[in-house]
Amino acid sequence: MTAPLWVVAGALLAAGATRGFLTLARTRGWGKVVRRDGPEGHLVKEGTPTLGGVAFLPVALALGVLATLGLGPDRPGGDLATAAALLGLVAASAALGAWDDLGALARKARPGEDAATGVLARWRLLAQTGVGLAFGAWAVQQGHTMVGVPAADVAGFAFVVVGSVNALNFTDGLDGLAAGVTAVVLLAFLHDPFAAALLGALLGFLWFNAHPARLFMGGVGSEALGAALAGLAIVHGDVWRLPLLAAVPVAEVLSVVVQVAAVRLTGRRVLRMSPLHHHFELLGWEEPKVVTRFVLVTAVAVALAVATRGTA
Repeated sequence: MTAPLWVVAGALLAAGATRGFLTLARTRGWGKVVRRDGPEGHLVKEGTPTLGGVAFLPVALALGVLATLGLGPDRPGGDLATAAALLGLVAASAALGAWDDLGALARKARPGEDAATGVLARWRLLAQTGVGLAFGAWAVQQGHTMVGVPAADVAGFAFVVVGSVNALNFTDGLDGLAAGVTAVVLLAFLHDPFAAALLGALLGFLWFNAHPARLFMGGVGSEALGAALAGLAIVHGDVWRLPLLAAVPVAEVLSVVVQVAAVRLTGRRVLRMSPLHHHFELLGWEEPKVVTRFVLVTAVAVALAVATRGTA
């Protein structure tokens, strides 16, 4: 099978899995609690089922394994070690995201607690760092480098993983935004069997996540996507291109950093609200307009990044 066929297979299977999961989530009452300090227009999304990553990620992981076992596009026989490392990174990050999602749902069941958050940020960051260091150590052992100093490379790769995971988590704030942006970035890695499978699965999920979203991916989905982009960039030698490939998620996470720093240092906000997509909402842009333009920016950024492969 070629890459396009893996994409089609992933889309069809994930669409079916997502539809079934949506019914289950509604029955179980796995509804998202919306932050009260966010845009007022988002309050209507209260109760929308979450944990959607549980539906499309198993499809991507399973097809990724099959594609690598001899059927991957342009990869006869597949690189089993690399595939195993990528799948392990994504699965571990998904588990950490699920930990946070389930924590939020547990709080929802206890009156008086803030159910918009799950696990404390410092514990999540610590766990993400552990996963990042493990993947970074493996990558260096396999000959992948950033600056050529093993210890620095391990730390650098870990930083890329943690940064990408959180960047995608911040990006997942509008219907179809994180999924749409990631789908475009994955086009740059379509030669990789897992990337092809993940793209297809993501498209199947996006059918239900497009505005107005019937299902959210949750941290289990967004953190896994961030890990996938980081892992693919590292193993394919695009780690220095990742800030351009993922220009929108990078802008999202930087907007939060800048906003927090500005408030603490000056007591004033630089943006009307962070992450960046909320700033544009408060400027009067409708949600679909923000998503469409962010995806368009991503498409241009990905084209530029891919173009540099031939000149680097």
